[in-house]
Amino acid sequence: MKLGRNDPCHCNSGRKYKHCHYEEDRIAEAEALRAAAEKRAAELAVAEEDGEGSDAAPAKPTDKGSRFLRESSRGSRGQAGASAGRTPRATRGSQRGS
Repeated sequence: MKLGRNDPCHCNSGRKYKHCHYEEDRIAEAEALRAAAEKRAAELAVAEEDGEGSDAAPAKPTDKGSRFLRESSRGSRGQAGASAGRTPRATRGSQRGS
């Protein structure tokens, strides 16, 4: 189980984790993640050089932005008005059934 910031520290110092070992553990975790990423990148580079890569094309990132900022498929950007062509968004009251 992961320690919360306000839990007692794992070293039994009697201090909160955030005031005792939190920063040290974050730095160690970041270094471990960075080392793992570098190792993985090196393995991929060696595999590509040897021709051991998969036959499938590499996956492209599908970053389409926030789902709240995308245009609806029915609307067009050229229409006047703030809500022209967009589906009205449900309000909290209608979501709660009031």
